[in-house]
Amino acid sequence: MARGRPLTAGEEAKIHPGLREALSAAGARPVIVAAAHPAARAAALWRRRSPILTRGDAIWWPAAGEDFSGPWAAHAMATLQHELQHVLDYRIGWLTAARYLSRPRHWSYRLEVRPGLDWDALGAEQRAMAAELLWIAENAPGRVSRSQLRILTDLIPWAGAQGDRPC
Repeated sequence: MARGRPLTAGEEAKIHPGLREALSAAGARPVIVAAAHPAARAAALWRRRSPILTRGDAIWWPAAGEDFSGPWAAHAMATLQHELQHVLDYRIGWLTAARYLSRPRHWSYRLEVRPGLDWDALGAEQRAMAAELLWIAENAPGRVSRSQLRILTDLIPWAGAQGDRPC
């Protein structure tokens, strides 16, 4: 496993309880590595910066702060929830590096929150965007509509009533 810091108590407390429970049940031990993953350095050639990249339990986050749970860090907490969805997807075996790289559907961040979405049909980035949007909806009122919040809660297996759907 990559060397990094575990989530702080404040970060843990601000993660959606369903995601926290799903990560624990999957045996995930997320760590934040305050550096760019070697593959992210290559992506920086066309993106002009090294993106955050998650592999297994490690979230490679260039210039990561020591704690994202402060009131000034709402954007970072939303991003952390996004990355933790990737950690969960790796842990449950739904995502691997090879599967991500070989299936372009995993690369799209575009997610239209609408009725009828199928969690299993979404790509990796779309699933992570749904997790991020759920955090925003619950922690930054007014940025996501109530109807979208309901759709996200129904869509994401760990977001609704706990224990009734597998991740």
